[in-house]
Amino acid sequence: MNRNDNNIVNSDKISALYANFIDRGDYIELVHPIASIRMIQKGMAPNAMNWHEAVCYAKNLNLGGFTDWHLPTIEELKEIYTIQKICGIEKSDDSWFWSSTDSENDPGSACFLGFFKGIGGCSDKGQSFGCVRCVR
Repeated sequence: MNRNDNNIVNSDKISALYANFIDRGDYIELVHPIASIRMIQKGMAPNAMNWHEAVCYAKNLNLGGFTDWHLPTIEELKEIYTIQKICGIEKSDDSWFWSSTDSENDPGSACFLGFFKGIGGCSDKGQSFGCVRCVR
C-alpha cells in the first residue's frame, strides 16, 4: 500500500487544538487565548441588527455572569472564522457579522465578515443586516 504522509493528520495536534476549547454552555472558553479572545459567545444575537444596535446588545450581554462582552475587532472575527468548525460555536455559514472596527475611509461605516467564505467589507452602520457574536 502506498501512503502519502502529507495527507495524514497528526492526532496529537488535533487533540491539543480541541483541548483549547471548553464548552461553558452559552459561551466557549479558550484555555490559551487567541489574539485577545478569551471567550466566544456560542450562539448569536436572535435578530440581524445595525451596528449601533449590535454595540448596545454587546454592552448589555450577560453570559456566565460576565458583563464585559464586546463586539470583536475585524481581526478577532477572522480568528473566529478560522476556528469556528472546531470550537463548537453555533453554525453560521450564511451570516455576516459586525465588528467593532470602523472603516478607514468612512467613519459612518464599520467592517463586517461573512462566515460563508471569510470575505468581508465595510457597510453603513445604520444598515440592519449584520449578526452579532460577542467576545471577551
